[in-house]
Amino acid sequence: MKFTYDAYKNMILRLKEHGYIFSNYFDYRIYDKSVIMRHDVDNDLGKALKLSGIEHEMGVTSTYFVLATSNFYNIFSKKNRDILRFICDMGHSVGLHFDETQYSKVDENWWQEAVDREIYLLEQCVGREVTSVSMHRPSKDTLNSDWDIRSGKVVNSYGKEFFENHKYLSDSRRNWKEDVLGIIEKEQYNRLHILVHPFWYNETEETTKDVLATFCKGQIYQCYDELDRNTRNLSELLMKQELLVWEKVNGEDNGRGTV
Repeated sequence: MKFTYDAYKNMILRLKEHGYIFSNYFDYRIYDKSVIMRHDVDNDLGKALKLSGIEHEMGVTSTYFVLATSNFYNIFSKKNRDILRFICDMGHSVGLHFDETQYSKVDENWWQEAVDREIYLLEQCVGREVTSVSMHRPSKDTLNSDWDIRSGKVVNSYGKEFFENHKYLSDSRRNWKEDVLGIIEKEQYNRLHILVHPFWYNETEETTKDVLATFCKGQIYQCYDELDRNTRNLSELLMKQELLVWEKVNGEDNGRGTV
């Protein structure tokens, strides 16, 4: 399967054609055949917005898990807060993507206060109840713990239920380890749990290196735009054009090198 928006649309169509009902972590049991579509938003809320719009146009909903501790985006900035609330307004759910590496694990219950606090913060951001959590690059101990969050009121997407009683499929590291379309076509499983990372998808197929490079370049210009918003007459000190990441003249480096 290609990592393009058209390919993603095709997967949704295939799921519909084969009778899978798009459900969430609470209502899947009422359907004979269900698919829980989940998105971990590790780096780029803009990509999440794009994918959520595609799903909305196709009449399906999913869950977007966002980090409260990301160095790439701030969920409380107005721009990002508006994105998350708009995603919710389209009928999708926003859940917490919890990064355990942000904390010192002082005892076996270290995670309870940390998860609860981040859920509260995310709820303040989106203005809605947060009812699901996914782990960001979870450790083996975390996976084996099968966390019971808020006495079961908040779903742990890595809970045993969603791996033992669902077929779990993921495009992690831009690699479908199994033939996701083939599994859908063969209708091998009545319950699917699919993780799709919006970060990897574009209008046209790109290499992993190009996707990463484009993101890094975009971060540079985003940084400049924020400086421009907060610095008087920034262009007198630094022109945006000077931030060209790579430029060669007649096949040789023009002296700027790389950023």
